[in-house]
Amino acid sequence: MTTSALQDQLFADVAGYSLSALGKIAIDREDDPALTYGECTPETVEQILSLTGAGEGDVLCDLGSGTGKLVIYAAFLAPLKKSVGIELLPELHDAAQMVARRYRKEIQPQLTDARRDTQLECRLGDLFDADISDATIVVSHCCTCFNDTMMQRLSDKLETCKPGTRIVTVTRPLNSSAFEPLSVAACEMGWGQATLNVYRRR
Repeated sequence: MTTSALQDQLFADVAGYSLSALGKIAIDREDDPALTYGECTPETVEQILSLTGAGEGDVLCDLGSGTGKLVIYAAFLAPLKKSVGIELLPELHDAAQMVARRYRKEIQPQLTDARRDTQLECRLGDLFDADISDATIVVSHCCTCFNDTMMQRLSDKLETCKPGTRIVTVTRPLNSSAFEPLSVAACEMGWGQATLNVYRRR
């Protein structure tokens, strides 16, 4: 199965942008740029996995996981131990849980390698409060929607990761000596071109 077919089978009826808008209205934060919704492409997820050297034993954590696209694509593309998404808005979280159930039922049993055993986990909560202590790869879609204060909070949060953890931020870089820069690469998100900044926790 191709990632395009996977996307059609699992996400065709999932309207992430509409669900995000409803979720922001429900908590009276419809104008909060920090909650800007955007979707990744399978190609960019594959790029992230390659840049971080993802493989067996890795626990990938997506901060601000939306409808779970990165979580699902990563589990399909690499033999991870676990693929985890953390999402603040219940509307998006519920959609991610639905897609994860579909993946476990319709896709995962057909896989013949270690991907068959990859655990999927969708967590509802604030990324700044989330326990990411078991993560070996962390992805944050901070983009330009995070202001300097939010980026400092994110950096402080990521400093709690164990040494050796690979970290990817989208567009906005980290500014801390706690992270060793590994690479910078252009990528294509669902909403346009972005930059992947890859680090290792020292």
